[in-house]
This record gives sequence, structure tokens and C-alpha cells, in this order.
Amino acid sequence: MSREQVIRTQQRKVHELLLSPNPDGLTRMQIAMCLGIERASVCRRVAELRDKGQIWVVKKGIDPTTKERAEFLTSNIDVAEKAQAEKAMKKDRELTGKLFE
Repeated sequence: MSREQVIRTQQRKVHELLLSPNPDGLTRMQIAMCLGIERASVCRRVAELRDKGQIWVVKKGIDPTTKERAEFLTSNIDVAEKAQAEKAMKKDRELTGKLFE
């Protein structure tokens, strides 16, 4: 298998895994563990897919595996839109609260 085929296969696997309707998304480490791909390779594939607009950040939090800060990702548009709407509502509540202080 050529290098280009390996890259395309890894991108496809990452994208398909992140299509799940998991509302919390998955971290890069979780993706690596699920697919058996090195974390560094997952990071490259995620960056490539984000540049193409095929992966979105659902939230930022603590990775349950590494206990480090991480982004939780999805390629499921419904999950991404719901997360974006929740962020907007939270921001509106914060702004409204500041107006009435």
C-alpha cells in the first residue's frame, strides 16, 4: 500500500468513527485507541480533515484516558450543530447576566 493510500485510509477511518452520534465526541487519544493508529498520525489526519471542514470541535475538556486537556471531536453535523447552539446559548446567558449586574 502506498503512503497516499495509507493516508486516505486513515482519514476515512477517523471520519467514519467520528460520524457516530456520540454527543460528547471523541478525543484524539480515544480515536487512536479505537482504531489502533498512532496518536501522532491521528493528530495529522484530524488536522487535514479540519482544514477540509469535515471535523468539528464539540467541546474542550479533560481526556478521560490521559487526564490532560483535550478537544472532543465529531464529524457528525447534527452533533456539531447542537454543540454550537449550546455554546451560543451559554454565551447569551453570560451576556444577559452581565447586563443586569
